[in-house]
Amino acid sequence: MIALLFALAAAPGPPAAPVAQEGQAALQSCEMTPGGWICHYKMPPVTLVGTPDTTPPGAVSPPPITVTPPMPTSAVAPISEADRIEAARQARLIARCADADWKSLCLPGQRREARALKEAALVKAALRTRVTGLLGENRCDEAVKAALDGGDLDLAREARAFCRTN
Repeated sequence: MIALLFALAAAPGPPAAPVAQEGQAALQSCEMTPGGWICHYKMPPVTLVGTPDTTPPGAVSPPPITVTPPMPTSAVAPISEADRIEAARQARLIARCADADWKSLCLPGQRREARALKEAALVKAALRTRVTGLLGENRCDEAVKAALDGGDLDLAREARAFCRTN
């Protein structure tokens, strides 16, 4: 029994960190923003075979790439620092207290506020999904009307600006 313990203690342990496999992206960092999570990955190196000016026999050249101009920045109002701080506070409150059980460190008022914020965020996300679907079907007037009916003036402005650029 003691010999088994010595053998286990002397054996090398598992690797300290997982090693990224060749050909897969490696996660570098993630951060929470008011719009959701943003993660940064390190892409593996790409090796090109052949010279760039020649095409292999039997290859079909891709169609030319067209670039659409970006949406004008005047249509979307910039977010102030106070709004960013408040959005971060609300995101932390939702994550900590919206679905908290009885033994968590959330006051009853915080729980109520977190639940209300979570419900409002779900309603806003559903409205954005609906408006995006209408814009994808090229039904601009209905998308703007749906955003206005939902009470989201910023989303209506974004939809209207999107329709003008297309």
